[in-house]
Amino acid sequence: MSLIVTELYDALIDAGASEEKARAAAAAMPVIERLATRDDVADVKRELAVVKLGTFTMGPAILALLVKLTFFP
Repeated sequence: MSLIVTELYDALIDAGASEEKARAAAAAMPVIERLATRDDVADVKRELAVVKLGTFTMGPAILALLVKLTFFP
């Protein structure tokens, strides 16, 4: 268990929950280290914007070059 989940488990036990219920509740909580933040999502969106720009600006040029090289050597 991670530190936060362990703290939740201990708090539930101290509050009078049974061991099974406390363990189930602590296991159901998402681990904060695995969640994406707003900054993480914004970074991914910026990266996708760069990829889209490259695809839509350079893609047709590369396709035209391949067609030229294939059909008009």
